[in-house]
Amino acid sequence: MISCQSQKIAINTTDENKAKFFLGSWKFVQKNYKEGNETKIYPLHECMKKYELVFKNENQKTLMTKIFATGKDCKIKSQSDTVLVSISESNFSYAEYDLKKNEQYKIYSQDKFSVIYNDIINGKVTEIEDVYQRK
Repeated sequence: MISCQSQKIAINTTDENKAKFFLGSWKFVQKNYKEGNETKIYPLHECMKKYELVFKNENQKTLMTKIFATGKDCKIKSQSDTVLVSISESNFSYAEYDLKKNEQYKIYSQDKFSVIYNDIINGKVTEIEDVYQRK
């Protein structure tokens, strides 16, 4: 199912154009979760506010690196290995360590998208949406 929001953004919905959309640096700005029928905003820890996704194109392949901060005052910056990413109409997939990840995304605008997944909160499976904004 295609939403009106994605139709406004994507003139041509080929996987190549979707990959071009993601190129650049994206800052983690908000975490939403559902509690019953209500969507709530999770308060971000200072270190979470420094989390970034960086997508780049090398040799006609899309690569992704995760950047994050740890430690007291979040001053220790680290990054994941750069991994090959496959991007399709509604999700992107990559291998992280021994796991193959397949993450659903939603595009809000040219400068904002989210990753949608399920996790357990208070013993219940809950839909979570991590929102990223272009740097």
